[in-house]
Amino acid sequence: MHDTADPRQPRDRPPVRGWALWLVAALLALGLVRAFAIWAHEPLYAYANSYDQVRYTACFDLYPDRPADVPPTQNSPEAPFERFRFLATTDPMCYWSSELVFQGLAVAGYHLAEAFGGGPLHSVRWLGLLRLAALAALGVALTAGFLRRGRTGAAVVHGVVFAVVLADPGNTLYLNTFYAEWTALLAAYALFTLLLLWHDQPRSRGRFFVLALLAFALAASKIQHLLLPLALALVLLAADRLRLRRTGWRAAAVLIGALAGLWMQFIQLQRPGAMVDSIRQYNHAHVVFTALLPMAGDRRALLDELGLDRACEAFTGLHAWQLPDMPDRACPGLVNFTRGKELATLLRHPGLTARLAWGGVKALDPWLARNIGHVEGASFALLPASQPSLGHLLHAWPALQWLILAVPLAGLGLLLARHGLRRVSVLRDYAALTAVTMGVTLTITVLGDGLADVAKQGHLLVNAALVFAIVGLAALTERMRRPR
Repeated sequence: MHDTADPRQPRDRPPVRGWALWLVAALLALGLVRAFAIWAHEPLYAYANSYDQVRYTACFDLYPDRPADVPPTQNSPEAPFERFRFLATTDPMCYWSSELVFQGLAVAGYHLAEAFGGGPLHSVRWLGLLRLAALAALGVALTAGFLRRGRTGAAVVHGVVFAVVLADPGNTLYLNTFYAEWTALLAAYALFTLLLLWHDQPRSRGRFFVLALLAFALAASKIQHLLLPLALALVLLAADRLRLRRTGWRAAAVLIGALAGLWMQFIQLQRPGAMVDSIRQYNHAHVVFTALLPMAGDRRALLDELGLDRACEAFTGLHAWQLPDMPDRACPGLVNFTRGKELATLLRHPGLTARLAWGGVKALDPWLARNIGHVEGASFALLPASQPSLGHLLHAWPALQWLILAVPLAGLGLLLARHGLRRVSVLRDYAALTAVTMGVTLTITVLGDGLADVAKQGHLLVNAALVFAIVGLAALTERMRRPR
């Protein structure tokens, strides 16, 4: 863990050429223009509330501005809302998340505006502006980090990733929302980039703290990501042990942050009350009715095995919110469904497990979620095709999405064959981190919430694959340019 700087390392870095600075600046500017266009569009472009947002805004008694006869916590999947107001309710719902940092800053601004005579209505765009500023700051800081080390090519590739992937509407539709996906994206983006940037750098207190904090923020952002930083830490630990015979400081930092975030989520899942109970009921119903039953060869036999009433077969394919009552009451026996039963069932039925895994991969399409509206004032209207997005291409050409999802796995196999496990290879380690991100994200999503909302819950998976495709293509191009 006690990494030290190599005294033989040259202090002088290769000079950065002027054209490279202009190119990188242009790429960052392009990305910010794309993101700003979504943030500023009239009417509002954003993802509508599929009920998840209420779990965060309830922490601040903040709800959409709607008629008084509409319950404040009611979801609104048809279209997003721009205006919000503070409403006192007796609902105890409040989900702990690192996302609350952004929202807390925005809410503080709302209260300050009211204190100085502002009206009771507040625009979600102020939250979006905070998030956009965080993206810009990260983009500039990480680019500067590559340039300071003379890694011009890496800076250019990072600029392409920033402009093409991070600024894509598949991500920026989360700007003007109260979802936690944006916080998870920024934490993962910064964590991955700094792991690459600091691959051969000595340990410092500041670097150690930053990596630990980012790992915590990622694990604490959403339940779906509670194990992801821990899995990344294990990859780093294995790589260090194989090559260095000791634990490197990056692995230790990520491991500490990951365990802290996992502990917070564990405590959260033990909280008593209606919020955690409703999350449990909905998740269990989604696993049974959108995943296990649709993939089962004999549904009634599976219901018997799970201890559920055979009448529950009528709910096959339905989401939890489509049931006639709360899931535990609508389907007798569902209250006794556990993660242990789920895993035991999948182990006993490998065919069911394989079909479920295949169904989870297919459910990643579309990247731009289509089950909720994107346009304020409309009814389930989607982002128009005139707004450029990789999501449009991936949905129109399924083969392209399959190819991009396969690239990190194929790349990892090729890099392992070429470099083995003990030889230093930054690209191989990056491929391993990407593959683990994809595998863990899909597994937790499908096992935790069935096939109810894989595209949204697996949001980071598609991002990871897209970024690796760009990085891998750049690395291949660079290798082909080298003289034999």
